[in-house]
Amino acid sequence: MSAYRFDHREVPLCVLDDGPLAGLRHRTVLDARTGTAALALWQEEHEAGFCVPLHLHDCEEIISVLDGEIEARIGAESFPVGPGQSFLIPAGTPHGFRVTGDRPVRLLALFASAEPKIFREDGTESTPPWEGGGPGHLGK
Repeated sequence: MSAYRFDHREVPLCVLDDGPLAGLRHRTVLDARTGTAALALWQEEHEAGFCVPLHLHDCEEIISVLDGEIEARIGAESFPVGPGQSFLIPAGTPHGFRVTGDRPVRLLALFASAEPKIFREDGTESTPPWEGGGPGHLGK
């Protein structure tokens, strides 16, 4: 890998097959550890029926759906998002989604921070499984 080109397939994959987050595949492609100063990029796959509980971040997030469909929730608003569509989540805004249909969803999440923090809906900070936290990190 060069300092400017990153192959997603070379990044460790966190696979959760048990517990409340079963069906999640996560890669932290870019963040402070890879040298970014102000951005992080995650690649995720969620099985059909998977639900990401409401949570929030200390920075803006953009989610782009590559395959599959989700029902996104940002604050009190819910809407469908499919392939080729993205949505913006303002910093500090509770959000989550559920996978709709019978196919997994593949997405990219871009954060306006090299070290995005995750907070549960009650405001307590959480450590995700790919960072050494437990599978119930969002209180699920």
